[in-house]
Amino acid sequence: MKCTRALLSLALVLAFAGPVAGQAVPLDLQQVLPGPVTVSEADDEVTVTWPDESGRDWHATFSLDPSRPLIRSITAGEQVVIQDARPFYESETGVRTGGWNAFFDYPPRHPDGTRHSKGVFRLRSATVRTIGDRVELLFDGLSMGVFEGAIAYTFFPGSRLIQQEAVVTTDENDVAYYYDAGWEMGARADRKVGGNMTTTIAYYDTTGEIEHVVSTGFDPERIPAEVRYRTLAAATSGGSVAVFPAPHQYFFPRDFTSNIGYLWHRSWRGRVSLGIRQIRDTNWQFYPWMNAPPGQTQRMSVFFLLSDGAPDSALHDVLRYTNRDRFRALEGYKTLSTHWHLAYTMQAMEHGVDWTPPFKPVLKAMGVDASVIMDFHGDGHPRDLTELRLEELDAYFNALRAQSDEDFLLIPAEEANVHFGGHWVLMFPKPVYWFMNRPPGGAFETTHPEYGQVYSTADATELLELVRREGGFMYQTHPRTKGSTGYPDAIM
Repeated sequence: MKCTRALLSLALVLAFAGPVAGQAVPLDLQQVLPGPVTVSEADDEVTVTWPDESGRDWHATFSLDPSRPLIRSITAGEQVVIQDARPFYESETGVRTGGWNAFFDYPPRHPDGTRHSKGVFRLRSATVRTIGDRVELLFDGLSMGVFEGAIAYTFFPGSRLIQQEAVVTTDENDVAYYYDAGWEMGARADRKVGGNMTTTIAYYDTTGEIEHVVSTGFDPERIPAEVRYRTLAAATSGGSVAVFPAPHQYFFPRDFTSNIGYLWHRSWRGRVSLGIRQIRDTNWQFYPWMNAPPGQTQRMSVFFLLSDGAPDSALHDVLRYTNRDRFRALEGYKTLSTHWHLAYTMQAMEHGVDWTPPFKPVLKAMGVDASVIMDFHGDGHPRDLTELRLEELDAYFNALRAQSDEDFLLIPAEEANVHFGGHWVLMFPKPVYWFMNRPPGGAFETTHPEYGQVYSTADATELLELVRREGGFMYQTHPRTKGSTGYPDAIM
């Protein structure tokens, strides 16, 4: 009887332990359709074959054996570019206390702080499916703190681009998070006597010039790099690979946008890593974290671009996808950027209207044709009811006119935030002089000897009349969050 119980217990342990070393996990190919990206299975491995932009075939081979690196190799023809690579993920999670849309709900401020978790991948199964002309491989077995799920790879025909995603969910409430992602690859050829490394890393520095560094392996920790164009590349024995994040899924609007090193690399004892990262707490500004409602799938994405050439080649090719982080011109349209609090007028009053503000060449280099400037937001005297207010408005109009030309327009606006509720912005098609309230003894409309017609809005009714009379345009800024929490719903 004891023997029978022991055998039964052993059988149950084996049944729930999942795949063991040397045992291939199940592979589901039922959702694969004929197309430019093909999938084959052999010797406990699954291989994806797809053409790049020149028609050359690339092959990515994944192991179905949990004891081996997930990415066995990626080759250009017979040339091995990547070998023995593993996905890298880490997360920082915190607790929301102000709801999903509270900009100033800052997780590190929570009494319980935040939690840092390393991603642990133990392969359990694999599924492949065709999505249009692309193919996605989903490898179940990722655990990362409060998150559980899988690693996905998407291949794009006509491209050397690969998208990696952590496809995960959480059952916990009020989760906010950041994530770091990347690859850790085998690099035996870079390892020298004594365990030192000689891995070539390349990136565009903040001026846009390519910089090369040799990662020696003396730093076992990840080394951040302040780069331009949000990409970094590493040389491999058969080529190179560049990494970069998705722009609008990784970088959120911030009050101040500073380059604090979102790319990283590491070279250590025969392994090379590269990837992207977020900074959980800079002990300065409030930064909006990502939301993870219970049961809602999160896709933590990162892109890799392969090359059979040097890292410089990979970096250059990335710019085809990111367009150098510049707005692409569209025929018949102008590119407009909005909501800039630059305190420009007060500086122009000090330096003179011919002084070129530092933001102007930056906006033009980004492909911006026109920009809405919102001065007097913490600067100047917007609520003043005397000549000072009118003088600053006049300086505002003159300064922006001086910095505008037929190819670049600066539009004066104000985030006035009076009378209507919430935060909102107002702009006019011509210079309009107005007070945000009624001066003592004043009237809604008066005539000024220098500025002409001047309005004084005592309430919402008068403000709306001003907007209608002068053909103004107004809209709710950052609706339902920050200073517009509850708006425009409260007035609709």
